[in-house]
Amino acid sequence: MDQKIIPRVLAIYLPQFHETEDNNAWWGRGFTDWETVKTAEAYFPGHNQPRMPLNQYYYDLSQKRVMERQAELAADYGIGGFCFYHYYFKDGKKELELPAENLLKWKDIRMPFCFNWANESWIRSWSRFTGNVWAEKYEKKTEGVVDIANGMLAEQDYGDEGDWIMHFEYLLPFFRDDRYIKKDGRPIFVFYSPNDIKPLDEMTECWRRLAREAGLDGLYLIGSKLNAPTPYLDAALIYEPRNSINKLNSIGKVQIKNGVRCFSYDDIWDRINETEPVYGCKTYFCGVSGYDDTPRRGTSGECLVEASPAIFERQLETLMQKSIDEGNEFLFVNAWNEWGEGMYLEPDMIDGYKYLGAVKNALKVSYSWEKAGEKEKAQETVKAEISALSDNVQKFKSLFELIDKWLFLEQENKVNFRRYFQNKSIHSVAVYGMAALGKHVLFQLRKEGIAPLFGIDRYVGQFGNDFKIYRPEEEFPEVDAVIITAYDTGTIHRQLKERCQGTIIALETMIDEMARW
Repeated sequence: MDQKIIPRVLAIYLPQFHETEDNNAWWGRGFTDWETVKTAEAYFPGHNQPRMPLNQYYYDLSQKRVMERQAELAADYGIGGFCFYHYYFKDGKKELELPAENLLKWKDIRMPFCFNWANESWIRSWSRFTGNVWAEKYEKKTEGVVDIANGMLAEQDYGDEGDWIMHFEYLLPFFRDDRYIKKDGRPIFVFYSPNDIKPLDEMTECWRRLAREAGLDGLYLIGSKLNAPTPYLDAALIYEPRNSINKLNSIGKVQIKNGVRCFSYDDIWDRINETEPVYGCKTYFCGVSGYDDTPRRGTSGECLVEASPAIFERQLETLMQKSIDEGNEFLFVNAWNEWGEGMYLEPDMIDGYKYLGAVKNALKVSYSWEKAGEKEKAQETVKAEISALSDNVQKFKSLFELIDKWLFLEQENKVNFRRYFQNKSIHSVAVYGMAALGKHVLFQLRKEGIAPLFGIDRYVGQFGNDFKIYRPEEEFPEVDAVIITAYDTGTIHRQLKERCQGTIIALETMIDEMARW
């Protein structure tokens, strides 16, 4: 029987629970994320809020004994290490760095760890900037009291080679620590949003060179939110639960409870276990202990409902086996202690140590599994990959052909949305799908002096406040016509037909009709 690789469980770790000068300035003296946890509210029947750690253990991460206890607890239940959020901003500004820096000094704490660079700006919810709004509900109490850079709390900017060298030099003592988690001797480092880093190629090349010059075997760089392989990173990480929440959003599997967007915990896990690796790229998976960000967002938040340790254990076993089949050395779990978002393995007053016990049990099951049927599993994986690749080829082929038709019509001055609408007696329109094609349609409409009433897309807010975008499952106003720019027009047409009285038109149909003029 072949030797199996049992993945090492890495729990994502929030170094928030200690007092900082910036938190004091932004939110009030003594503020930590425990404040959002303690003041959380239940917004609908059965809503598990506020959450409370077992024995009301609201710890302070600046204390050595706290981190010792966490290390001991993790080791007892099979957690193979912590993946610390790393907050490093423009000009080397750092946030919440104290726990990791203390751990570097406290060599006797056997806590394996690595870093996950959360490379986003920190902003207030009312800010004109984009970035991470992590205390939306709490900040409403202090809005206007402290106005910092018009809402920019900590700006993310990647600078030039000098900045990259300074960042690497800060990281190097951690990389050299014998507790730092490595793959084949290379320190692993996660980029939370690599697609946002424009100089990613130059930065990673610089870091790899510096690592070799420092005597390391190199770096093992992992990027989350990747749709395709990149030569600058070694592997991908499918970040959960956001990836699966987006999938359920796209098919309307969401319940609105007093404004809170609720998703079934089991449904989320089903999507996690159905998700294929990034094609052509080593891919690590991520389980989730729970999710509820209403302590930070209020009724504008999202929540996984009907969660239980039993579901977590059963689904984690499946994800373990999936990771084994892929030969993955690591399996991430979100999170160890994200209490403000309802993601934690640490014991609480309701479930005690059951989520930690579930991890330990899932590992035991993994060690006992046989590798029977490996050939059949491999064949099924290849079939699934071929099918997914075929779907993508068809999608991009269709998109290319549509753009090709549009460009030819442009050359012949036949693109005329106003004339099309006049011929159909259409006076008000909306646009479904606000990705690349949707943006071009919006531009063309405005160019012709036509003001679409709104857009429909699962992602909202990217067009500013002057253009309303509804999610597909939300109620939206009646219009004479909805233009579909998304790929799966048949499915979308059927969904819209049940909720919309107006005409539903595929963009491709419009382009074909203009071509016949």
